[in-house]
Amino acid sequence: MNRGGIVTAEKINEILAYCNIKITEQELKSLIDTASFTLTNLDQKSITKDVLKDKLGLPNSKQRIPGIYIFTHTTTGRKYVGSSSQLAFRLNGYIHLSHRKSGLLIPLLHKEGLKNFSLQVFPFYHNYIKGSEIALEQYYLLDSSFTLNTIRVANNPSGSNSKSLYMYNRDMSILYFFATKQVDFIRKLNVHHITFSKHLKNGTFYLDKYLFSSEPVLTAKVKDMSDLDLALMLEKDRVKYNKNKSLNSLSKPVRLTCVDNLENTIVLPSLGKCVEYLHNKGLSASQVTLVKHIDLGKAYKGYLCEYVKENTL
Repeated sequence: MNRGGIVTAEKINEILAYCNIKITEQELKSLIDTASFTLTNLDQKSITKDVLKDKLGLPNSKQRIPGIYIFTHTTTGRKYVGSSSQLAFRLNGYIHLSHRKSGLLIPLLHKEGLKNFSLQVFPFYHNYIKGSEIALEQYYLLDSSFTLNTIRVANNPSGSNSKSLYMYNRDMSILYFFATKQVDFIRKLNVHHITFSKHLKNGTFYLDKYLFSSEPVLTAKVKDMSDLDLALMLEKDRVKYNKNKSLNSLSKPVRLTCVDNLENTIVLPSLGKCVEYLHNKGLSASQVTLVKHIDLGKAYKGYLCEYVKENTL
C-alpha cells in the first residue's frame, strides 16, 4: 500500500467519527484479509453478469451482500474504491453504465469502455459487522494510489451529488488538488474565497499558473504531494507573483489628466516619472499613494492618474 504510514483502526475511527463507526484492530485485520474475486473482461457483459449473479445474487434480490469494490484502469494503474451495502445492485449500475456521470471514474468508464478496467470485489459473507464496508473503504482511501476517488472520506456526508472542484496547471495536464467544497481551497491552500470564485467563474489563471475548474480532465496526471507541501508551494508562488506584479505596474506608461482642464494631459513612461513630474509641480507624491488612487479610480492632487495600454500609445 502506498501510504505515508501504517493505517490503524484508531486512525479510521477518528475519520469516521462523524457517522459513529468504530472498529478494533482485530476487526480491521479481518476486513483486510477478506477474500476477493477479480473480473478482467468486463466488456463481456453476459459472463460478467453471470459471475456477479453467482457471487452476489441478483440486483433486486432480497439477499443483500455488502462489501467493497476496486476498479483499476489497466493502462495507467489508476484506481477507485467504493463500498455498498448491496454490491449486486451497485455493480449492476457500473456494468450497464447507468450511474450519473460525476467524479473521475464514471466519465472515464464512458470514454474508454469497460474493456480498459478490471474489477476486484470484496464481499462480506461471514465477517460483516455494521459499517464494515465503510471502514474498509476508508482504509483504502488512505492509499494515495486511489487517484480516481475525488472524495477522501468514506460515506462522505456531502454525498455523491456534490460537485467536485479541481486545481490544474495552465494546460490542465496536471491535477494538483481536488475537493467537493470550496472551503477546502480556502482552509488548506489559503486561497481567498473571492479570488477563488472570480477565477473559477471567469476561467482565468490564479497566480498566472493555475486553473480552477468544476470539470474533471481524465487525461490529467495527478501530482502526488501533500496538502501542506502544496500550500507552501502556492505561498512561494504568491510572493513571486506579487513581486513581479508590483515591478510591472511601476514600469507601465501612465497618463496624467488635470481634472480642471481635461485637455491638459501628459503621458509619462513610468510611475516613477509620474512622481517626479508631480514633485516638479511642487506636489507631494509617492508610488504607493498613486497606485492606491489608480486602483480606486480617484484623482490625486487635482490629477487623474491611469495606466495606459501599450496598443493605445
